[in-house]
Amino acid sequence: MLTIRDIAAKAGVSVSTASRALNNNPRISLATRKRIQALAAAEGYRPNYNAKNLTSGEANAVGVVFPTSDRNSTDNPFYIDLLRGINTELMKRQYVLSVAISKTADDLLENVKAMVAQGKIKRFVLLYVHRADPVAAFLREKHLHFVTIGEPIDGHDDYFVDNDNLEAGIGGASFLLDQLGVKHPVFVESGHNWGYEQQRRQGYERVAAQFNVEPLTCKLNDLEYVQSFIEHHPEIDGIMATDDFNAIEFYRLLREQYVASHFPVVSYNHSLPAGLTDANLHSVNLFPEKMGSATVSLLFSDREETADKQIRIPYEIK
Repeated sequence: MLTIRDIAAKAGVSVSTASRALNNNPRISLATRKRIQALAAAEGYRPNYNAKNLTSGEANAVGVVFPTSDRNSTDNPFYIDLLRGINTELMKRQYVLSVAISKTADDLLENVKAMVAQGKIKRFVLLYVHRADPVAAFLREKHLHFVTIGEPIDGHDDYFVDNDNLEAGIGGASFLLDQLGVKHPVFVESGHNWGYEQQRRQGYERVAAQFNVEPLTCKLNDLEYVQSFIEHHPEIDGIMATDDFNAIEFYRLLREQYVASHFPVVSYNHSLPAGLTDANLHSVNLFPEKMGSATVSLLFSDREETADKQIRIPYEIK
């Protein structure tokens, strides 16, 4: 089995230089890094991670932290595509995923603390942004490198990857009112008050004002409330929702009270199979796999000379 000493000897460099090159250490020139990495790949070299972890004190794993679990988390295709993008880039760096999922914020924090203390994980991706989030606060306290999916909302200068959700909200609302001719729209969101939902709602409200229409909004946090809301607003002729699942849930409840077919809907994430609904659904593609790839580039910015602290991914309306 090849060792780092074998690679160093074949490359004509010291063991420390070979090790730094394989770990993308910026102290080694880019040309030398590429040459040694290509040699290692051609020779089929695989690092001894146990030895590496003992010397560096860092596991070859990245902690990926889900929001406290609900119906829209682990089973949402948006998250699956995010993980696909993250995992593809981690494999290039010989890292693996370690996932933290819990039902409560306290349990989630304990999960992350265990990953740090017992698993020696020092890099994390948070698939959410919360105001005063205890997990993010713990990672900052420990000076660990982490990236959030979503722009920080409490003034911290954290690394993050996101879409421009205000612009995406403006684009989605403009498409609904202008292209689809909706006169009485409703904006549908979850009951979580996520930052990205607030920003998309702001975009919707701006466009509604431009079209001189009432900016109705409905939160999906109580079934009886939503049913009553629909009953009291029979004029609704189009839906804008913060994600595909919220859109389909509201449309399902609307159809329980009114005859509706080919109903205009604009939502986000582009995560539903074609033919799943008879609504005239136009889903905004946020390119989560690209978001995942960009996240890893920020996560290893300390090794790879990346100056950026934030990356925004463009959207596309289908």
